[in-house]
Amino acid sequence: MRPPKVTIVGAAGGVGSSLAHLLIIAPDAYEIALIGRDTRSVACLLMDSESLAPLGRPPVVCHGDTGDFHDSDIIVITASVPLTAWAPRADSLSANAEVVHPYFREITKVSADWRGHVIVVTNPIDVLSGWLRRHAHFGRSRILGYSWNDSLRLRAAVARALGEDAADITAWVIGEHGDAFVPLFDHVLSKGRHVRVSARQRERALAELRDFYTRWGRLGRARTTVWTTASGVARMIHDLTHGRSADWTASVALHGEYGLSDVNVGVPVTMDARGVLRVVEWPLDEAEHTALQQAASLVRQRVDGLGAL
Repeated sequence: MRPPKVTIVGAAGGVGSSLAHLLIIAPDAYEIALIGRDTRSVACLLMDSESLAPLGRPPVVCHGDTGDFHDSDIIVITASVPLTAWAPRADSLSANAEVVHPYFREITKVSADWRGHVIVVTNPIDVLSGWLRRHAHFGRSRILGYSWNDSLRLRAAVARALGEDAADITAWVIGEHGDAFVPLFDHVLSKGRHVRVSARQRERALAELRDFYTRWGRLGRARTTVWTTASGVARMIHDLTHGRSADWTASVALHGEYGLSDVNVGVPVTMDARGVLRVVEWPLDEAEHTALQQAASLVRQRVDGLGAL
């Protein structure tokens, strides 16, 4: 039985190359196809991977192309234009839509019985995953926008506000992976048990969350959160390819959940090897509900503006 096949588009970039490395050294074997516009950098990655063979299991890595989509278990889209420091994620929409367009077109051509999954990492992920979903012939369970970083940052911020270990905290951010994010403070858990987050603690955590991108921009480096993103995507790939039922936040199409339809936004989901099993609907207060509706409206308008693939 062959190992799960993962095709990474944008493999020469920071996230794509880091993801490839994590999959190569993972305990579970993967067959990995690397696609990148910078073909020399991809060739460098392949040469680099060859030297890992003496350390243990020889990696199964190749220089791929869109033909690899058809027998892939996972297609990861990380290709993008170079990041500009201080620029909001939405500012890259037009340029990144142009970058991913040919790959999206090829994904829509895969066989109707294809059972793989697409993970969109290229920003703005809600808009681009929604754009692909509108034109692909497979259901919402197979197209996921990666937005877990927001929840990870909230967990770290809440842990600091509470004076607890971040590994013990479970907290979720829904909405847009961008400025229109919606933190759910009423659903925070510590060691699996509900914990109350006071108004002051919420303000502190929210300020930290909102200030993250500003602090990042002050560093003056056009670099994305490579390690966090690659680690999260690698974990998502493991859950999708090894049948582990897990709870995530991901940008998926809604079919009436939270009063929304035909739009992709980040929501809590349960998924396993079949993809998204269900969208978890939690009660929202009035402010959270309004914020989620506004985020969805913003995403829908931007998808509409992209037109057909």
